[in-house]
Amino acid sequence: MSTLSVIIPNYNRAGLIGETLENILRQTRAPDELIVVDDGSTDDSVAEIARFGDRVRLIQQANAGPGAARNRGLAAATGEFIQFFDSDDLCSLNKLEIQVATLERTGADLVYGPWVQARLAEGRAHVAELPLQQRALPDGRSPLSWFLRGWIIVFQCCMVRRSLLDRVGPYRTDLIVGEDGELLFRMLLAGARIVHAPEALVLYRLHFGAQLSRGGIADTRRAADWLRHAEIIEAALEEAAGAAAPGDLARWRQVTRDARVELRRAGGVRLLDLPFRARVLLRRWQSGLRRRVHGSSQPRPFQPGPLDESQRALIRAIGYEPVLGGAAGA
Repeated sequence: MSTLSVIIPNYNRAGLIGETLENILRQTRAPDELIVVDDGSTDDSVAEIARFGDRVRLIQQANAGPGAARNRGLAAATGEFIQFFDSDDLCSLNKLEIQVATLERTGADLVYGPWVQARLAEGRAHVAELPLQQRALPDGRSPLSWFLRGWIIVFQCCMVRRSLLDRVGPYRTDLIVGEDGELLFRMLLAGARIVHAPEALVLYRLHFGAQLSRGGIADTRRAADWLRHAEIIEAALEEAAGAAAPGDLARWRQVTRDARVELRRAGGVRLLDLPFRARVLLRRWQSGLRRRVHGSSQPRPFQPGPLDESQRALIRAIGYEPVLGGAAGA
């Protein structure tokens, strides 16, 4: 039987990390090891994690960012399969079982499945938008091509073979924004075989400071990191000549150019860049139109779809009653 390591970085989530750990420990297929890397928390996180005793392996380090914390956990992990999870999110109780079985059955490098943003409060999961990745990526393009056209996925809803991570390398630690996307890009560029498993569900918790990568970071830092992310990917595509179709490469070059404009604007430089403004307005219009017509602002590769009855049952089993269209909460 394959072994599984779950790795969770934590920074100042004393009020949430306990629920996440309970959620992982209640899984129908328990992890072989559950590793939490506390990234220099200044609240009561360490005490909250410690109350789980030897069911959780706690590693402490000085604050170095989520990528460094995940790398520290990965270096300590022994599992053949790796589940990166966040310290505030939850997943259906069958998540680990479904995805381990899928990787074992298919021999794939990465499995992904549905996830939904929700505000969790007073026993209710307020779901404002349709769940994403209800189905696999559409046929007709490679996953790398979809990525270069704007598709991304959160690693909470994935499980990865350790051998793939050994092949492509760990998280970059010089990025706070876009570090997940950059790692996914390296996986896809390396030809990782990915498969979809629709039977489980991840609840991506919405709340103030919901992302480890965003709390307290200035707009200029976000813009600088996004530009760095775009430049790294563009340079890798140039080096791997022929890895991307000419149209996809051209699109990504435009992403990089737009990121340069965004950085200058974040720094207070007033620019009259009409093509840039037109692209921004077009994206906003397309997003609003998709929301009105399809119920989700996300484009086709994200495969949004209604929450079905089986998924509602999965949410109830976690301990929350799904409430559609709600924005109240956390």
